[in-house]
Amino acid sequence: MRQLTKFPDQTLLGAEGPFVTLYQAEDPSTLSMDAEQIKFKNMIKKALNQVDNEKLRQRLEDVPTDRMFWAEGRRGIAFFFTPEETYYYEVSSKLKDFVSYGERPNILPLIEDFQYMNNYHLLCLTSEDMRLYRGKMEEITPIDLPENAPKTLEIALGTELTRGDNLASGGNTPGNLHGVTETSVEQDIDQTNYFRMVDKYVMDNFSQPEQTQLILFALSENQADFRELSKNNYLQDERIESSPTSLSDNEIKQHVKKLIDEVSYKRHSLNIERYQETTPQYKLGDQYQDLATASLEGRIETLFVEKDSKVTGTIDENGQLGYEGDENFFNQLALNVVRTNGTVYVLDRSQMPELKDVAAILRY
Repeated sequence: MRQLTKFPDQTLLGAEGPFVTLYQAEDPSTLSMDAEQIKFKNMIKKALNQVDNEKLRQRLEDVPTDRMFWAEGRRGIAFFFTPEETYYYEVSSKLKDFVSYGERPNILPLIEDFQYMNNYHLLCLTSEDMRLYRGKMEEITPIDLPENAPKTLEIALGTELTRGDNLASGGNTPGNLHGVTETSVEQDIDQTNYFRMVDKYVMDNFSQPEQTQLILFALSENQADFRELSKNNYLQDERIESSPTSLSDNEIKQHVKKLIDEVSYKRHSLNIERYQETTPQYKLGDQYQDLATASLEGRIETLFVEKDSKVTGTIDENGQLGYEGDENFFNQLALNVVRTNGTVYVLDRSQMPELKDVAAILRY
């Protein structure tokens, strides 16, 4: 099985079907490995009853059902089985158990998990130390850094620690009546050097290899100093301006949740405002055939779909919408949009533009 961490992901979007899509909700409060494992096996059996592709059937029959796989305390897993590979995402938003079989993956439930904030790294930074987490929505997981990582200023600078030289002298220099030898200049030099090392370490070992955005959790003055010297293109403008010193993981998570809520609200409001301000010739409501044609031609920049909504239909190679079969037209519409570098949002009815079940902003 191959885990994916970003959406959209061209590996999945470019895979050849047919597909079995399986969403499994988990209850992290119970951590019942046996119950989750049994449910997964039952859902695989349900999928096998629908599949007529022998290679895909074999992949389903051979899928690992490792008991420990279900002991992670996640909210859910999204699986995409193809004849050649099995892909999966760990999902933070609430899922409903679901199995489907068809020529395309069912991506709509997954989109909600990535629509406002993709996976990220969280850097908790002070002038003395740093901690790094992997984040997905408000869920964060500490990263166990190796011994040579710049976890503290002393580890990072070692013998190059400016204040360390004076401290080693015993603090008996003239004018230091109380043995205090750290000057503000020395502190500034050490902090600048330390921040540079942290920036390079995080960029070289995490941001660039994983191509994952970075959120900084630090005091305002440290935010300014770090951003002035940072060369990390994945560092986001969104930030947590507070001291992470002595905070537990749960306390850090509360700060993260507040930021995620603020970012989601702001980005949603901007999207709805933009839709409302777009002239009629550059937006569509529930005009299904027009949406089908526009999606195939790559003319949809932003698509809004009501959560859990379904209209049975399929878009053919000429962009014509037919109503045979049981495929969800909105799912194929969303696939067409993300494949042409558009953005899709899955929203509750109350959040939808003009309370429609689907709406789009067209490219100018």
